[in-house]
Amino acid sequence: MELPERFQAFIRSHALLSDPSSTTLLAVSGGLDSIVMAHLFHASGLPFSIAHCNFQLRGAESDEEAEFVSLLAASLGTPIFIKRFETTAYAAEHGLSTQVAARELRYAWFNELSTQHGFSQIATAHHLNDSVETLVLHLARGTGIRGLHGIPAKNARVIRPLLFATRTEIRAFAEAKHIMWREDSSNAGDAYTRNFIRHRIIPLLEEINPGFLHAAEQTMSRMAELEAINTFLTSHWWSENSTTEPDGSVRIALDKLSGVPHPGHFLFIFLEQKGFTPEQCRQLAAGLQGEPGLEVRSEKFRALIDRKDLMISSLAPQKPIIQVQDDDLMVRLPDGSKLFLMPTDTALPYPDGQTAIVVEAEKLVFPLLLRGWEPGDVFQPFGMGGQSQKLQDFFTNLKLSRIEKDQTWLLINGDGTAIWVVGYRPDERFRVGSAGDKFLKISIL
Repeated sequence: MELPERFQAFIRSHALLSDPSSTTLLAVSGGLDSIVMAHLFHASGLPFSIAHCNFQLRGAESDEEAEFVSLLAASLGTPIFIKRFETTAYAAEHGLSTQVAARELRYAWFNELSTQHGFSQIATAHHLNDSVETLVLHLARGTGIRGLHGIPAKNARVIRPLLFATRTEIRAFAEAKHIMWREDSSNAGDAYTRNFIRHRIIPLLEEINPGFLHAAEQTMSRMAELEAINTFLTSHWWSENSTTEPDGSVRIALDKLSGVPHPGHFLFIFLEQKGFTPEQCRQLAAGLQGEPGLEVRSEKFRALIDRKDLMISSLAPQKPIIQVQDDDLMVRLPDGSKLFLMPTDTALPYPDGQTAIVVEAEKLVFPLLLRGWEPGDVFQPFGMGGQSQKLQDFFTNLKLSRIEKDQTWLLINGDGTAIWVVGYRPDERFRVGSAGDKFLKISIL
């Protein structure tokens, strides 16, 4: 099968186009690969436009490439977008290498063009050699299974329709069709790690096996399939063995996790998307048999080993200090609950102390304060005869998890005395006495 037919078959088999009539934005540098990609799109009758980045890194050579790509677009009768970037200044300003800076700049611009002009996908001209070089680079640096299947054919809106072809095959097609292209002088040396792999490492591997590129292609394909199977099976296990709470937090029994092979890597499969690192997952795995209380945090989530469960939850914002005035009838809390204050002529019936309390109005000093608990907080739990207890010890006796502790509000009198550990227990000092004649019912919903 000739290259154009293989090109079309690869696009179909990997569903690279959202629709055959959709327009694709081609990233065309002027080099062999992207020029051939443009010709293949044109020969296949697929609608496309061209985007060319002038990074101004090679003086006149960069400007000549921009002119060359403009002439190509005119000859193919397709629209073209060209942008000059201050790449060196951007790299210095953001502390990036030139390569990383160029990548950030071009993809930001491609996405901007796609949004403005309705391009369904962005095509880059990565080919099989590029994918194999990525595999070798990942192996050299250390990688997991994901790094063993090279460059994906599709990643969000970015597609790579030439991944099936080798650089030699692409060059042979261009020469047979008398297609002209520009050579990037920076690709000739070994200054970049990828060039070193391309010019030094891959040829050595091809001496061992002349068919190394296609053998690597098969290995990468098997690794991608293996990862898909692995993800399917582990996701099924997770859904069968974890519980999602009403607040969105997830818990899973420690004894179940302890029974899986390599629990650290197993956890990373699920927690990576929440921003946790492999090292944090290894710490959690090591703590499965230890004392409860180990906690690790990503930017937006935390994972906590409780007494019997591993709990994963969103990081709640730090509780504010909320003032409650003497004329407030209802106060809204950031977590969506509401605190109600209703004057009443009688203390009866006495509420349960969890969802509501009744206190003598004359004991209150306004404004009251609602805040989160803090280490060192002390109160006198109702029913303990005035004996003081650290709030931390009170929580421990109730066997509350750290997440449950952090969700707790503390209602404080204006003189600094605790009135109510909201949802759990009022303070003994606010017990209703026989002398009281005005009362306030405080409830939480």
